[in-house]
Amino acid sequence: MSVPGRLLTDRWRTADGGRAVFEGAFGASKKLVMHEDEAAARLVAIHALLTDRGISSGMRVGVLSNHRVETYLAVLATVSTGATFVPLNPKFPAERLRTIVSLAEPSIVLGDVTTQGVHAAVVGGVPFIDVADVAPQPHRADEWSDMIGASQVTADDTAYLMFTSGSTGTPKGVPISFGNLLAYVDGITDVLELPSGSRFSQFFDLSFDLSMHDIFVSTRMCGTLVAPGQVDLMMPGAYVARERIDAWFSVPLLGAQLGGAKRKDDFSGFGSMLFCGEALPMETVVACRPWLAPDGRMWNLYGPTEATIAFTAADVTESPRTDGNASIGHPFGVNRTALLKPDGSIVDSPSIDDEGELLLGGPQVFGGYSTDAPSPFVSQGESVYYRSGDLVRIDGEGVYFRGRVDSQVKFRGYRIELGEIETVARRAFGLKTLAVVVVGDGADARLVLFHLAAEVDGGTVPDLRVLESTLPNYMIPAVSVALDSMPTNANGKIDRRALATLGDGR
Repeated sequence: MSVPGRLLTDRWRTADGGRAVFEGAFGASKKLVMHEDEAAARLVAIHALLTDRGISSGMRVGVLSNHRVETYLAVLATVSTGATFVPLNPKFPAERLRTIVSLAEPSIVLGDVTTQGVHAAVVGGVPFIDVADVAPQPHRADEWSDMIGASQVTADDTAYLMFTSGSTGTPKGVPISFGNLLAYVDGITDVLELPSGSRFSQFFDLSFDLSMHDIFVSTRMCGTLVAPGQVDLMMPGAYVARERIDAWFSVPLLGAQLGGAKRKDDFSGFGSMLFCGEALPMETVVACRPWLAPDGRMWNLYGPTEATIAFTAADVTESPRTDGNASIGHPFGVNRTALLKPDGSIVDSPSIDDEGELLLGGPQVFGGYSTDAPSPFVSQGESVYYRSGDLVRIDGEGVYFRGRVDSQVKFRGYRIELGEIETVARRAFGLKTLAVVVVGDGADARLVLFHLAAEVDGGTVPDLRVLESTLPNYMIPAVSVALDSMPTNANGKIDRRALATLGDGR
């Protein structure tokens, strides 16, 4: 069977047409439940439209949509043709979108009624198709599984092209192959052992590669992908209870928000809770445990975009730790890890207490950037590894993230790791959500601790002198700033640049 077929056809080959595939906004409807038979009829029609326009393997299709049924149909239909889909986030600034379109050169853009204006203003000359306007072909719905099963696409062809921030200011293109994606879906589904028919959350924008998990794992597991509305993204507890979500996946920051909410009595709990994208504080793990079903499991995943969604996993359901960050676990599937030591040596089998930059190898690792960027690979013998840029430490409970190689800052002549300060402060003050950033330049530079006002009793200001018992003087923040909410970027992570700007005036 073809690679796209192995990704998608299991669902439709065993389907009776009655199970829900997607739920969410579609066209003029705020909430549509799309079952397998209708999804197949629409996917066949979109596939036919794309192929009639000459779309095939090696070509690129922009997807200008988020959190809608059109989003998911556009992705699956593009995959069925063997073309590469390129997420275009309508929330991005116009200039960034133009840059991505210029670099990706899509032949056509698929979108929805809410993004037509963005396309007209930003994308311009590339043809635009509103997915909801493509008439379904119910008489051909039965052809869908055979259509993708017969695809001639190979594992080396590119499934999707993500763009990440580049140090030069120009986004870096990260092409992920069908083989990369299939290796992830095979590996993660073996680890999680999700039951067929689960109802999946979908918090990530399409331009955040963790959204690929939502789309392709829910398809593999014959589940229902439930798109949240804008209000739902701010009130996740109400969303999961109303929609009976049992497979949760988010960044830790949203998990901390959920953990601070009261679980409704009629909510049966999550069969699985997954976190990825940032270091996972154990305080968040503890706070979220009451949201699990009696037999539910909680996982911390880790992995950069270049290694396809997530690369390691740690079951933290019953971890005895209550402070610090959760382990990022061990590689799943046939993934491999190693450590790059400061002297340049590579340790394939690290021991307890080893530290270094985490190296990633195996079928999930991409083949290189599509845009001009330094090579991120190192090799030892026949083994080729991707340099993650993440510093880790090995101990008896697993691998622990310690920070970024490139997030070390030189402050007052010392090289310091901001993540270390955050871990100590989190433990000292009992805070779940915080960030330490360098504010100002040169002699005016200072460390500022930002935290949520709601997490301190009665508006108490954290006494930063407490940190003096653990950290050297040059690592003590000069001031703490309480915020009603943390600024976040398009991926839901804490926006440290925005914090630095906020701190400039203080």
